[in-house]
Amino acid sequence: MLRITTLFALSLIAAGISHADVYRYVDKNGNVQYTDKPEQLPAELLAKLKSQRTDNSALADRVAADLKARDAVAKTQDAASKEAAEKAKAAATTAADKADRCTRARNQYANVSQTGRVYTLDDKGERVYMDDAQLEASRVTAKEQMDTWCE
Repeated sequence: MLRITTLFALSLIAAGISHADVYRYVDKNGNVQYTDKPEQLPAELLAKLKSQRTDNSALADRVAADLKARDAVAKTQDAASKEAAEKAKAAATTAADKADRCTRARNQYANVSQTGRVYTLDDKGERVYMDDAQLEASRVTAKEQMDTWCE
């Protein structure tokens, strides 16, 4: 209710000031002054201003356009922040995967480097021991894997 009363009072005041002239004059101290009621004459009339009622539909359209623009900016920012979060999550997953592969590559290299006899299991589940050439090739491969994943 207070808002309505205040709005009504302001509209009455605004209606009383619907026509205003702007004057320019130089005061006693030599300063240039701009006013609608000059203290002294002669004063130079700069403009005759007329106020007019605000077109409520045009104002509503302008407000709606501003809200649409703000919504569009907010959606763009939301999309950008979601994309950044997804990239960060992917980078974290990639880093975790790389760390896991590095750990496995180090363990494999340690197994083939420190063990005297290395074997694999065949189709029947029996041990098949590697000869020296196969063991050296296995060590080189394990070292390459460790170097690749543990940079």
